[in-house]
Amino acid sequence: MRQRFVRPLTPEEQAALQQLYQQGRTHFERRRAQLLLLSAAGQDLQAAAGLVGMSRKAAGRALRLFEGDGVVALRDVPRPGRASALGSEAREQLPQVLRQSPREQGYATNNWTGPLLRDYLIKTYQVTLSVDQVQRILHQVGFRRVRARRKLAKGDA
Repeated sequence: MRQRFVRPLTPEEQAALQQLYQQGRTHFERRRAQLLLLSAAGQDLQAAAGLVGMSRKAAGRALRLFEGDGVVALRDVPRPGRASALGSEAREQLPQVLRQSPREQGYATNNWTGPLLRDYLIKTYQVTLSVDQVQRILHQVGFRRVRARRKLAKGDA
């Protein structure tokens, strides 16, 4: 099998690959950058792939991406994922609901919890959601989980 190497890097590409290797958002990005840096330093692509824990096929793909579009092609692209069971209209109304007391919605408690909000969303929007999904949705619309702090009542002195 013939040995493959990355083409000689420009100083800008070298710096961009170093930055991606040190500050890449995912380990996949950092690994691709490391692969190309090793190859530029004289390691053939197959040996460099073994050092960074990549398959030969993935290493070849990274090399082709880099040679085609440069360092920017090594970055991971966002993936759309599955559509949310909770529609955009319900997401828009969620902050208003959360600013109200659960008592206003007919519940016998003062604070929203994950299971309580899940129950509300199921009854109101006829969707199937887990508590984990509800908590992710809360995070996406800008709410954070806060635990109630308990205080001991001060005694008469």
